[in-house]
Amino acid sequence: MSWDVILLPRALDDYLDILDYLSGFYPSTPLKFDGQLLHMKKLLAYNPRGCSTFPDNPAYRRALVGKYTMLYKIDEGRHEVHIHRIIRSSWDIPSQLPDGDDTEDDGP
Repeated sequence: MSWDVILLPRALDDYLDILDYLSGFYPSTPLKFDGQLLHMKKLLAYNPRGCSTFPDNPAYRRALVGKYTMLYKIDEGRHEVHIHRIIRSSWDIPSQLPDGDDTEDDGP
């Protein structure tokens, strides 16, 4: 049984910003990233525990998508994977995470 993989609003903003940035390079660059992200979402749909926890904040798991780190949480009750952020791996990732509880991203 597969899991639903959901891009939360902040991750969707990250995704759109990344595509916008990558569009300044070769025309195939955003398509390549999009394909990598789609592939990772499919992997998470079948094995959400396949990626390690994020050492700086073990509430999150992390998956690498090209030069980006995708941070997500598993919602066991809803059988969903919630992608919270997609951040350039070279950035200070802990400073990009929400302070405290970020349940407003999880919706109702």
